[in-house]
Amino acid sequence: MDFTDITKNLPNGENMGGIVQKVYFGFWKDVDQWPTKPDAPLTVEENGELTGDLVMKTGTRMFELYITDDTGEFNIESVGEVDGKSFVEHLTFFHPGLQKKILGFMNAAKNDNLFFVVTDAEGQQYLMGDAMRPAVYQGAPDGNGTGKETAARKGMSAEFTYKTPNVYVYTGTVPLTEAI
Repeated sequence: MDFTDITKNLPNGENMGGIVQKVYFGFWKDVDQWPTKPDAPLTVEENGELTGDLVMKTGTRMFELYITDDTGEFNIESVGEVDGKSFVEHLTFFHPGLQKKILGFMNAAKNDNLFFVVTDAEGQQYLMGDAMRPAVYQGAPDGNGTGKETAARKGMSAEFTYKTPNVYVYTGTVPLTEAI
């Protein structure tokens, strides 16, 4: 791989924080084919990007989950000892209300293996999950429930984590229609 100068690169001066008001998710077991990680990349940029699309098994698809603005965060934590570094990606969010759909999602997700596509404020996507590891539920960092007073925020918060040796951008498609 050829290194290159890494200069300030903020197209149109954009560098807005946060994630958009929706994430995409699916069951890890429903993925038929994962995008591939760089193998002998020629450039630094190629070393930070997955190649290909997520392909779902027949009869399955990904789903959209709405999150309250400014409650979603995608965080990349470096972990490990010297010569053994890797990353844990964290997705946290809040979904308003306690309707049956969000309760059913949490009931299904709490002990199952999922994967997510998270989009940042500038449209760049990150895939949480691969053929070796899923994204898993860790808990409710901002709590769940009705709140104490009438002005409280009623709804469900969640944190999912994904352990990965490297961090990549996902440029493939999000399969929201059932695979045939």
